[in-house]
Amino acid sequence: MAGFVFFGFAWAGWIYSTFIMEKTNPYRFPIAAYLLVTIILSVFKIRFLGLDISLATLFLLFISFLTFIKLPFWKLLYCTIGVFIVSSATAVFYLMSLDDLVWIFIDQQILLSFLGTCLAVLLFKEYKARIFSSIIGLIQGDILYAIILKKFPIDFPIGGFALLDGLALTCVFITTWSGFEYLQATFEHKNFQQKKEKQL
Repeated sequence: MAGFVFFGFAWAGWIYSTFIMEKTNPYRFPIAAYLLVTIILSVFKIRFLGLDISLATLFLLFISFLTFIKLPFWKLLYCTIGVFIVSSATAVFYLMSLDDLVWIFIDQQILLSFLGTCLAVLLFKEYKARIFSSIIGLIQGDILYAIILKKFPIDFPIGGFALLDGLALTCVFITTWSGFEYLQATFEHKNFQQKKEKQL
């Protein structure tokens, strides 16, 4: 059922950030606030230029864009190119899914999340950049797909619960991958320190 994955991870993230995360953590309040607002707005939508747009996706776009505004010009340019790649890949993925029987056996949002995660990991090194670039890329790809379908008698809502499921899975996949990278770097650092102490 569309939305089940999104609500499950969003509520779990909100509970963790609100009641379990350390109060001294500077990301505690922003994460809890963003998740709660996204959950509330997920059931509302507006109609703009003949397209139904979820308020939750507009909110996520706004927050994600804010994270890139303060970047230096060349880094912002690189992030823009990376987001464009993710957006284009998402739109192409949707178009290919219209005429491919593989979706009968594999859930479309799982494949989309896997695609978004791979691109984010390959294009960006920082965890925050991976998360917000994938959010922008997937949403913009959804918008582009809806605009293409508008030329035909097909009404496609932008930012529906299916996309929110995909965004939630993508964030979980990226967090998991980045966590493994952190553990690997920590393990390698400890080994290096141990070898250095033995040499001394």
